[in-house]
Amino acid sequence: MPCYILTDKAKDRRYLQKVLVDSLFFETPNSLLHALGRTNHGQIIILDSSIRSFDEAGLQTAKIIRQHDPDSQLIMIAERATLAEKCFEAQIGLLDFIIKRDFSTSFFARLLRAISRAEQNLRQMHESRPIPIRLPDGANSRLFDLNKIIYLTTDSGSHHLFIHEENHVSRIRASMREIESCHKNLYRVHSSFMINVAFLHAYHADEHMLLLITGDRIPVSRHYAGRLREILRWPSENPRTSASLQKN
Repeated sequence: MPCYILTDKAKDRRYLQKVLVDSLFFETPNSLLHALGRTNHGQIIILDSSIRSFDEAGLQTAKIIRQHDPDSQLIMIAERATLAEKCFEAQIGLLDFIIKRDFSTSFFARLLRAISRAEQNLRQMHESRPIPIRLPDGANSRLFDLNKIIYLTTDSGSHHLFIHEENHVSRIRASMREIESCHKNLYRVHSSFMINVAFLHAYHADEHMLLLITGDRIPVSRHYAGRLREILRWPSENPRTSASLQKN
């Protein structure tokens, strides 16, 4: 994902552009804050500590950003380390404070590590947040968190489904066909089973079975196997190899 970068130094920008190709650059705090105000929370932001000879411009900008966006990933770059202690004392959640050192190899290596860590943090935030999904239940509907739905099974002999979550099972009056269209992550693999693909760990085609990260083993019927391999982009000729790679 692109980084939002605050720096008013043309030389710094040229160096950074060579490595962070898709990034967006801003010369003033106001222009950066205006751009951030028009986008979603949770961006990666690199701040030069000094802007137009104001040594604490980066710090003051970081404080404003943090007030409005607790998810932003903030990285400070500076000519000297004199401001580092003040930045961390401000408790603005800096991911790193990096000394430029003429944009050496070590500088860029550390910066890229910080960006990688920021991307990982944002992914974890996204994955841990509830994803509300409303499922039919007879003439009504019920609200669930998609992140907690592991798989669904039919209630044999009735028009009900069991929704399996961690340490909890719910029963709703609905058909598999109705549920299939509720979210792309809910995928039918058998006449009696549907999985949340986010919990998929491995596919053993020769055993007609899926292994979920929870340890649950789910049968796969031949009717759904071909499309399942296509959706997961696993080669049909050797799914076990791809499944093994998934484990690693």
